[in-house]
Amino acid sequence: MENTELISKAIHYAKKNFNNNDMSVEKVADYAGFSINYFNRIFLAHTGFTVMSYVNYMRIKKAVELLRNTDKTVLDIALEVGYDSHEGFIKAFKKFYNVTPSEYRKQNKNKVLSWNELTDSSCVNRFLHENTDFKQIDSDLIIDYLLEQDSKRYGYFCTTIKCMGLQIVAPSGNYEKGFIGIGDDRNGGVWLELVSDDFSLLAEWIKRFDSPINFYSNENPEKVRENLKSYGINCEIESTPQSLYLGAHIKNNLPQNVIIRELSYADKDNILKWANGKTDGYINHLLNEKHYQDPSVMEYGVFQNDDLIAIAGCGIDEAHGFKLNNCCNIRFADGKATNEMYFNIFAFVVNDIIDKGLLPFDDLQYGEYAKSHGGFSANDVGFTTVNWRYDIFK
Repeated sequence: MENTELISKAIHYAKKNFNNNDMSVEKVADYAGFSINYFNRIFLAHTGFTVMSYVNYMRIKKAVELLRNTDKTVLDIALEVGYDSHEGFIKAFKKFYNVTPSEYRKQNKNKVLSWNELTDSSCVNRFLHENTDFKQIDSDLIIDYLLEQDSKRYGYFCTTIKCMGLQIVAPSGNYEKGFIGIGDDRNGGVWLELVSDDFSLLAEWIKRFDSPINFYSNENPEKVRENLKSYGINCEIESTPQSLYLGAHIKNNLPQNVIIRELSYADKDNILKWANGKTDGYINHLLNEKHYQDPSVMEYGVFQNDDLIAIAGCGIDEAHGFKLNNCCNIRFADGKATNEMYFNIFAFVVNDIIDKGLLPFDDLQYGEYAKSHGGFSANDVGFTTVNWRYDIFK
């Protein structure tokens, strides 16, 4: 356990400082509190990388992002990510992608970097090093298995495997009783997603692992708490229903002077006016032309008398041909929000999602969020809860 925590500390340091061209095994070991004599061996055993191969891995991933999303020269990128020469960068890059940085840029310039491409591949190695009774399972095999079992219940989790780059492990490689998805927290740690209908197994895993944990069940919160309590689990559990809309069109009553359409980069001036000086990650996305080249993104603009008064953000998630939208997050311009307008926008978007041949999904319009954003929950308008996501707080 002590080594695990120190390795996580070392990884966190490497992620924060990989672009320093004087990075060394000695610096990482010293920060993590390891003796240099055996640090590389311990790091390799936990992650599958030597220290400097991991640093190079982080450098190349950042370089890929810059090659795709900026017009910086290859030399400038090389220096920015920590290489001290153009030649050294090209040699390292070709080891990863079998092409030069310039060739990679030409092939991928208009492609949006997805979250799963940023996943740290050392996560599963670290887990398996500490838990030798588990084996890694091919994620595509798990997706096919779950979609065949119950596509409505597990479809969103399957898209999560794809979108988030979850890596799958199971006891002795036997996944039919249950398995675990391993996610990268971007800071050197992992989170675990438990999938099983066997509460004795879930309880065993919850007791065993200290990482941030969530799990999935088709049982309601009261039943889940009863089941876990019977196995001695009394920790705090937060529940979120995951729902699909499987009915006919939802009625909406938009005013005649309101229209809703998909946004594009050509709406930049309207978006700036809507933002009214505010900035955050989402607004930055809306003002980035490449955001609209992403086929998994849908941004709806709500216009009243030609003024942009709200934006409804949705996404298309896909796994092996199964497609659904990923929630509907509605944000209003200052002073424009009303419960009635929120509901009508939500209904319009759901109807449009259906017309596009997608399955409307929602795990957002619930609880306190629902009360303060439209005054309704997704279930109030006909969504059916097909699964529950439970977060464990020990």
